[in-house]
Amino acid sequence: MEFYADSRRVSRFLAAQADPQALLSAELGPAFDEYRDLWEKARTFREIPPFPLHVDYEMKFACPLRCPMCLMSSGQAGAYGDPDRELAARTVLDLVAEGAARGQKALGFGGLWEPLLSPDIPEIAAFARDRGLVDVMLNTSGLLLTEKTARALMGSGLTRLMVSLDADSRATYNLMRPSSDFEMVVANIENFLALRKKAGRRLPLLRLSFCRTGLNEAELEPFLARWSGRADFISVQAYGRYPTPQAPPWPRTPEAPAGRCAQPFKRLLVRHDGRVAPCCDASGAGMVMGRIEEQSLADIWRGPELAGLRQNLLAGTLDGPAASCGPCQAKYGPEEPC
Repeated sequence: MEFYADSRRVSRFLAAQADPQALLSAELGPAFDEYRDLWEKARTFREIPPFPLHVDYEMKFACPLRCPMCLMSSGQAGAYGDPDRELAARTVLDLVAEGAARGQKALGFGGLWEPLLSPDIPEIAAFARDRGLVDVMLNTSGLLLTEKTARALMGSGLTRLMVSLDADSRATYNLMRPSSDFEMVVANIENFLALRKKAGRRLPLLRLSFCRTGLNEAELEPFLARWSGRADFISVQAYGRYPTPQAPPWPRTPEAPAGRCAQPFKRLLVRHDGRVAPCCDASGAGMVMGRIEEQSLADIWRGPELAGLRQNLLAGTLDGPAASCGPCQAKYGPEEPC
């Protein structure tokens, strides 16, 4: 296995065969390479695309788990969403059609929810791929990844399935993911791999995630030993606390001095209640760049709210539109024991 660091140094990726982007390039061809070239230009602030390259959809504000490292169990969840509001599948399909017509390249099912609570995910993923989106991904705890669901996802054209596991034993898993079932999730992952092999498919690639905390760090090595060579890639993530002013600042690098987050230059998150956020991080979930019932995604992308946010981030100033970015800057500081 070889490590690949992400651009924010928040996580390390281990791949069994190659960089995951190289694996997807081999499977998806020049269209994927074109997308990643545009992504790199946006990530490094050289070019803002005319439409977000990637749009995430949070169709519900709901999850069956209450994991201690997640905002949903932080006591702050009520300020971030309304469990009685949902983003209809028809609305998402319309937005996907808009994006496909305007150059969108990728779609994710993420945000503050468990995507497998929605039975519409395979239909939306298939629609997105049929309309020309090249990369379609989903984040899940794996608890609801039944055989029926796994087959539907494989048949939909999904390119990446990302499962958060975070432990190598039932005891530690129960600390990290209360109310879930370690043996069931492991069985679901193994069944997915067996189904994919039997079908002769390479996609969707499987990423397993390990969010490193003081509760589970002793199991990182056995976790890697269990899944290396079985998962297509593994993400070892640094745990980020929610708003902590005392935390050290985001590390400065020549490529990204503090404050220069690139997410609002390349992606958007459409939330369950129609609000549009500028990034996929929980710290940005309360930031409203626009509302889909009032504006098109294209208008939101070109609107004054995002323009002001980008200006602040480029200047490295976390005030004005970028004031809500402060907690995220702290979250992604140097890794500490916790």
